[in-house]
Amino acid sequence: MTRSVTRMTIEDAEHYTPEQRAAIIASYPKHERDARTKGIPILGSGRIFPISQEDIETEAISIPDHWVQIGGLDFGYDHPTAGVKMAWDRDADIVYVTACYRMREATPIIHAAALKPWGSDLLWAWPHDGLQHDKGGSGQELRKQYEEQGLKMLPDHATYEDGGFGVEAGLMD
Repeated sequence: MTRSVTRMTIEDAEHYTPEQRAAIIASYPKHERDARTKGIPILGSGRIFPISQEDIETEAISIPDHWVQIGGLDFGYDHPTAGVKMAWDRDADIVYVTACYRMREATPIIHAAALKPWGSDLLWAWPHDGLQHDKGGSGQELRKQYEEQGLKMLPDHATYEDGGFGVEAGLMD
């Protein structure tokens, strides 16, 4: 059996007039337009927030020493463990993601080995599920396992001023 992928754009739908195509394109949220009208896959395995890549990408920049930097970690196994390194330009109040990591079905030893080169003094923020004990038999909290591998974990899990820890509120603020 032979398989192939055929990618079609809205321009290939010749039964639409140019005006109809423009109206259809305008009807889609900006972050979905390339996927829906050009057949271009979107970031990840499906975006969960209505933010287009072009709205958050920038040219590479040098990070000044006075910018605050922090690592952020999200624990996973079946779903990917993810890490980001961020730098905050306080003057412009912009946070830049300067490095990212994503891997499924690996242990804290593997993840920490990949993240440690980002900086030995980098502090790591982590979510509330880092207080869960390992299901693999070590009996240790996830946070502690990463700490033992050399990551400088913050003492408490990340929360907002109101005590919440939902991702959506932080991204859309």
